[in-house]
Amino acid sequence: MLMIEQQHMIIIFNSLHRVMLAELRLQSSYPLTLMPVPRSLSADCGMVLRIDAPDYSGVVDQLTAEGLGPFSVYRLAGVDFELVGEFS
Repeated sequence: MLMIEQQHMIIIFNSLHRVMLAELRLQSSYPLTLMPVPRSLSADCGMVLRIDAPDYSGVVDQLTAEGLGPFSVYRLAGVDFELVGEFS
C-alpha cells in the first residue's frame, strides 16, 4: 500500500490526462509516485502525484512553465490534508 507521510506532498489535477502528462514530464527530474487520490480529498480524475516536500518549488515551477495547470498541492497536517496552493 502506498502511503503519504509528513515528508510528502500530493498534487491533484482536474483530469487523468493532465496527471499522466505531468508524471511523464517530471519523472526524469524528480522522484514521484502516481497513486489513487486519498479518500479524504476528491479529484475528478481519481489519481494524484506524490512528491517529496523538498522538491515542491521545482515541481511547481516546472508544471507552471509547461502549462500543466490547473493543479492543487496538499500536504498532510496531522491526519487531514491542508491546501498548500492552487496554480493555473
